[in-house]
This record gives sequence, structure tokens and C-alpha cells, in this order.
Amino acid sequence: MRRFLLFILVSLALPAAVQAQTLTIRGLPDAAVTLDLATLEKLGTSEVIDSREVTTPTGRERIDIVYRGVELAKLLEANGIERLDRHGVRAATVIVVARDGYRASFSWGELFNTSGGRRVFVITGENGRPNSAREGVFSLRAFADLRPGPRHVRDVAELLIELPR
Repeated sequence: MRRFLLFILVSLALPAAVQAQTLTIRGLPDAAVTLDLATLEKLGTSEVIDSREVTTPTGRERIDIVYRGVELAKLLEANGIERLDRHGVRAATVIVVARDGYRASFSWGELFNTSGGRRVFVITGENGRPNSAREGVFSLRAFADLRPGPRHVRDVAELLIELPR
């Protein structure tokens, strides 16, 4: 009986685990695109070193965290954002949506027309390891932001491209 119950519980958990490992891009010219970790990493990952000062019991300490991921702009380009109406896309908003509903947004101009746009990454790993369960398979960070918290998105599920109406 215990084995049967264990089998049922594992079976019910599997669809959620599979779903948690994909990232969907909506608002592209064709149908939505769903990517898994391997497909995303085929685009070519880069590493970003984020230096932080943290408070420890013995005082303040500087630490370096090495993130691995794909530039958000590069990901969008590889999946066809340039095929959208060239004037409309310039006023587009890219909304990053987490599984829990948390959202952060970026303008097309910010991502494709500023140096800070090249420092917005879909993160797949940290310090040589895959993202933690807390971060989810995909997370997002905007490394050029002065206050990184509001646009640090954990467990990213979707990228929505919204054109002006």
C-alpha cells in the first residue's frame, strides 16, 4: 500500500517538475516559443561576475558571485523579435513573469538601445552550479540596475512581448 501511495504522489509531482523546466516567449510574430534549459543554453551562455559587500558576524566582506546565463536581448533576437513591426517594436514592453505571478518589465529601447540592456540576463546557474530550487531553472537579473531587487525575478515562466495598441 505504501508503495502504491508513493507511486501516486510521484506521478502527480512529475507534470509540475516538467512544467517548471520550460520558458515560454509570447507575443512573437509566429506562435509562442517554449524553451527548455538545453535549448536556451545552445544560444551561448556568458558569465557575469557580481561583486557584493555583505555583513558577516565578523564585519563586512566582499564576495564575488559568478552567474551563467543568456542575455535577454540575445534570447529575444534569436527567437524573432526583429520580425515584429519595426516601428511598433520600438515601443514594445517585455514583461518577465515568474510562476508565482511576480512581474518585471523592460522597454525595447532599454534592452536594445542602451549599454545596460546588455547586462540583463536569463540566469541558468550560479558559481558553477545550476540555479537553486529557490531561484528556479530560469531566473532573471538586471546587473546594471542600481537597486537590483525589484527586477530580480525568480522561477521565470514567461516572457511577454507587448506592442502598443
